[in-house]
Amino acid sequence: MAFTVIGFSLIQLVGEYLFTQRSRDDQRIADSLAEGFSDYLVAFDARSMYESARETARAQQSRVLVLDALCVVQVDTASELNGQRFITAEIDRVLNGSGGDYGFYDARNSAGGFFLLAALNGFSRANAMTGVYASPIRQGGTLIGVLVYISQVQEIYESLRDIQIRIISWMAIVLVAVLLINALVLRTITRPIGELNEGISRMSKGDLSARVRVRGNNEFAGLARAFNSMSERLEQLDKSRSQFVSNASHELKTPLSTMKILIETLMYQDPPDPAMTKEFLTDANQEIDRLNRIVSDLLTLVNIDNGMKLNLAELDIGALLQEQVKRLAPLARENGVELDCALKETLEVNGDQTKLQQVVYNIIDNAIKYTPRGGEVHCALNRSSKKAVIRVTDTGVGIPAEDLPHIFDRFYRVDKARSRETGGTGLGLSIVKQFVLLHGGTIDARSAPGKGSTFIIELPLAEKKKEA
Repeated sequence: MAFTVIGFSLIQLVGEYLFTQRSRDDQRIADSLAEGFSDYLVAFDARSMYESARETARAQQSRVLVLDALCVVQVDTASELNGQRFITAEIDRVLNGSGGDYGFYDARNSAGGFFLLAALNGFSRANAMTGVYASPIRQGGTLIGVLVYISQVQEIYESLRDIQIRIISWMAIVLVAVLLINALVLRTITRPIGELNEGISRMSKGDLSARVRVRGNNEFAGLARAFNSMSERLEQLDKSRSQFVSNASHELKTPLSTMKILIETLMYQDPPDPAMTKEFLTDANQEIDRLNRIVSDLLTLVNIDNGMKLNLAELDIGALLQEQVKRLAPLARENGVELDCALKETLEVNGDQTKLQQVVYNIIDNAIKYTPRGGEVHCALNRSSKKAVIRVTDTGVGIPAEDLPHIFDRFYRVDKARSRETGGTGLGLSIVKQFVLLHGGTIDARSAPGKGSTFIIELPLAEKKKEA
């Protein structure tokens, strides 16, 4: 019942608005024409009145009649009623001093009179509903004629009919929907809650693969998506933790196994060979150093994951880059690699000096170790917008395309044998990336096998303090 009342009230309001708005617009046109025709009518300038009325009729797709004070048609844009007396209820009210008036007529109904029917049919045979607007033509306050403006309003009726059909259709749809909702509301609410409870129960028992089916796009569906997202992240975190423990155990086991073999060989050597003993102890010492590096890198990653705090200060990033190049120059000479550094300007960043030194050192160190003798490593610093950009380019062996997206993953090695020969732990680039991210920067690598690699580090520049 309520839907019916609302629907018919809405139809009535829309209809009143459409007709009122159209009436105001057409009456405004009629009043404007009437005001401009007063001088023409006094001077009996039928040509000027016809041309002006004809222009308006063409533009508005309407018909205009100009009547004198005796209701004789002086101008008809359809050229059908000229010289004939034309009277309607609207014209009669204008002659009685009521001002402008209008009415709506059905061109198929002769109730409006013979001449009105002729005017309407002559204007539009296809569209039944027509609006008739009468406006007084005055000269010095005296009524000297009437302007009749006839326009089509059938489209308003058609629009209103379409709206009525749509509203009734929607009312029927809403009624059906309400009945369906009433029938399914308990099932719709209780099933998602039951599935969510089951998923939570499975997760509490350690099954992190538990997922809830998402139905629709309501609050329960949003809750299900949130639960699935949480369980997926927990599962990924658990897999990552397991993978990390597995990789760390493998990395620690390798040097321990090597040292065990070396020590057992020395234990069962009879008589002891001083040269072999020294060589084996040297190897064992190197393996211990490697263990220390692995443990140190693991502790660094743990600190990063736990929210490492930075000791921030304004740093001359160019000076820091030159310092690391100077530190690694002996290694470059030993490996037969040419190392240089180019600075275009002095740039300052807010950063932790120790962490950024480790970042730059590791990148340049890798470039030197993976560049063959006779190769080159170039370091450069420049500004890009509000960022300091460090580029380390080498002419080394390069990185295969399939390995490039994973080089910053923990324990990932492109060439495992070569990495262990150079003392790599597989954690260096991962630590470098985490340090750069902690500084609000980015790091990227571009490489082609056999042509070398380029590592690009971008760090936000320090904001200059305004002078007092």
